[in-house]
This record gives sequence, structure tokens and C-alpha cells, in this order.
Amino acid sequence: MRKPTRNYLRILNEFINIQCPFDTEIVGVINYDKAYPFLSLHTHSKLAKWTIVINSGAHGEESIGVRVMLRFLQEFNTELLGYYNMIIFPVVNPFGYVYNCRKNGANKYGNSGFMKEEALTEESKLIRENVPNKIDLFIDIHSDRDKNGFYIYERKRPDAKSLAESSLKELERKKMPIINSETVYQEKCVNGVIISPIKDGSMDDAMFGRGAIYSLCIEIPGKISEDQQIIGGLLLINSILKKFAEAM
Repeated sequence: MRKPTRNYLRILNEFINIQCPFDTEIVGVINYDKAYPFLSLHTHSKLAKWTIVINSGAHGEESIGVRVMLRFLQEFNTELLGYYNMIIFPVVNPFGYVYNCRKNGANKYGNSGFMKEEALTEESKLIRENVPNKIDLFIDIHSDRDKNGFYIYERKRPDAKSLAESSLKELERKKMPIINSETVYQEKCVNGVIISPIKDGSMDDAMFGRGAIYSLCIEIPGKISEDQQIIGGLLLINSILKKFAEAM
């Protein structure tokens, strides 16, 4: 029998109790071996020009993304409210988070089947129901335990400059490792960027299909220290947000 390795209610309360300008809302409850409240954090700024959605924790064993998201909110730069309305789903796969496993309590991948009605998971249904029809930027935070350098899957409109490449270069200038492989899982990789990723029904694929100008999946390398993972993840998110505002 699978044994729990993390306390979901504890991390849920940490997000709920953060002192930051976000409203917190339990948008649904997912029932597997027990009930898992599903949390969304969001802002409502009248100054904002764009809407951004950020996910973390879609794969339960990739808990570093959840910790990056927690730090991002703890250190939140309120200047961003002048540009963005933000919707954040900090733990997309609560069951996987608790049991340190890739799939959810129904033995399905939380980051796939997002575009086909019959393949929707309970988690992806809640996300789809609580995301507006039009978003401008989507960021999904993952990790790759087998890699020693950061890389990003980037979907963007044909006339848009790469946010991923410029943000990874900035990360490299800060002495953080960037993957130097020409391919990653048989997809072409240039300067740490997987350009025009395959259509795979993932959340970043789906958000791009719904009209996002950019849809990015950040991969944090597992073969570096945890401090480097968190710092690098934060640097990438903040760089992407800054560069998007400059580019638009």
C-alpha cells in the first residue's frame, strides 16, 4: 500500500496564509482516498493589461515547483500588478504531491488529456473551469531529475520574440547551468529552448491553443542543489514576466 510522504493540508495552509495581494479560493474538492481541496490564487487589478496563468505541481514527484511558487508569492513584487492579473494553481496534483507520484489518484497524468473532453482529469476540469477564455501568458513549472541544466519548452506566436531564450541567457549570466544538448527527448533544443514542441495535449499545449501569446514550460534540473533549483526557478519566472511586459 502506498504511504504518504508529504502533508498536503500543511502546504495548502502555507499558501492560504501568505501575506500577498492575492485572493485565495478553494475552487473544488477532488475525492480519491480522501478529499483534496483544490486551491487557486488570483488578483484583480484594474491597471493590468494582461492575464497570466501559472501552474506548479502537475507531477507529484516534482515538488520543487511547488516550493518555487511558494517563494514567488512570499517575495511577490507588487509592481507586477500594474501589468498582470494573475491566476495561480500552486498544487495541480494534490494526490501526487502527498504520495510523491507522477499520476493522480485515478492513475492519470495531470498534465495530459487537457484538450479532449473524454480525457479530462478532475484536476484539469477545475483548471479549465477557472481560467478565462482569453489569457496572454501561461507558465507551467516542472522539474527533470535526470538533467543538470535548466531548459524551457516554448510555444509562441510566429512574430513574437523568444522569452525563453533571453531569460535563459540572463540565468546563465548569473552562473546558473543551462542544458547544452541539441536534443531533449528527441525534440530539437537550441540554447536551452525547445522550439515548437510537439502537440501533446499538455496544459501548455492547451493554453496555447486557447490563444495565449506565449505558453512556457520551465524544466528545473534535479541534479543541482535545491537552493540552486529554487533560485533559478524564481529568476526565470521573474525574467519571463519582465520581458513579456517589455516585448508587448
